[in-house]
Amino acid sequence: MVFRKPYGFLIKHFRLIHLIITCILVYLVTYSNKIYTFINNVIADPVNRYNALQYIDYRIYIFIVIALILFFIIYWLFKYKDKPRNIYILSIFGYILVAIYMFVLFSYFSGLPNEIVDQKTIRAYRDIMLMILGFQYLITIIMFLRGLGFDVKKFNFTKDIQELDLNYEDAEEVEVDLSLDATNVMRGVRKQKRELGYFFQEYKIFILGIIFTLLIVIGCLSYNYFSKKFKVYNEGDFVGYNYNISVKDSYYNIDSDTNYIIINFDVSKYGIKERLDVNKFILSIDKEEYIPNKNICYNFDDLGNCYKKQYITENVSNYILVYEVDVLNKESSYLIYKESYEDSFKIKLDLENYD
Repeated sequence: MVFRKPYGFLIKHFRLIHLIITCILVYLVTYSNKIYTFINNVIADPVNRYNALQYIDYRIYIFIVIALILFFIIYWLFKYKDKPRNIYILSIFGYILVAIYMFVLFSYFSGLPNEIVDQKTIRAYRDIMLMILGFQYLITIIMFLRGLGFDVKKFNFTKDIQELDLNYEDAEEVEVDLSLDATNVMRGVRKQKRELGYFFQEYKIFILGIIFTLLIVIGCLSYNYFSKKFKVYNEGDFVGYNYNISVKDSYYNIDSDTNYIIINFDVSKYGIKERLDVNKFILSIDKEEYIPNKNICYNFDDLGNCYKKQYITENVSNYILVYEVDVLNKESSYLIYKESYEDSFKIKLDLENYD
């Protein structure tokens, strides 16, 4: 099979590739600047934390991956031409760290609306974000200047094709034998192994730093994920991201052969007023699940107002929900608030006798 070497194409489109990289980096630095401004706003007024979910956008990883691929392609070209390529190594490692930091920051933002802002913690995130912004501005400017053909070292405009020594061999066709030769394959494997060894020795500090950072991030994220997934809240704790919900009291009542459980809770919501979906408040007893029964709530209205599609605002309101259950087990009674597909909160009920 015949292939054409890509080096000639890359050299001819050297500036265009750098301008494409610049556009991607401009988008990323603009997004980072918005996050930095938001963090400063939260520091100035913690009430702004309720907007945190608006700044979580995992689509930026698409742009980061594209930028990393283009950086690697140019690095590959410069390695083939034996040209200085440290700026591309720095860019690759730097944007990998940017991706890791953004993932950690998004995890922090996801819980921010429901937590009290710790000034020391959020200021640390702000300071790291400032350093990342400085790095992004630097790389963006360098890529833009290279896209224009400006040589930073010489402070003039150069002809990239001449500098990279474009010749016939860079675009010549080569024939590739697709039949497998075990000896050639092993020789190629050994060659790649040696080159990887040289690469590791040359950039050992960067590689070990990224591995160490990844291990810490993965460890922290795993701990946060499992501690949140299996955490059991108590009555009086606030749960939820879109709503702030706290179970104040819970009661049980036995009437002839029917068992009832009554939940008294406070609820508020910052921003646009909305109605609650009470079907997301699931009562779990001995692995059996129940949803509220609106038709019997009025029987217990001395404990509070029944929730009947009232709008929830930023002002705290108190309501009750009533469940009719088959069995009653005080030790294994939980309220599970399923706010979304990914987020659910399990609350241990401390049931009191209604009578």
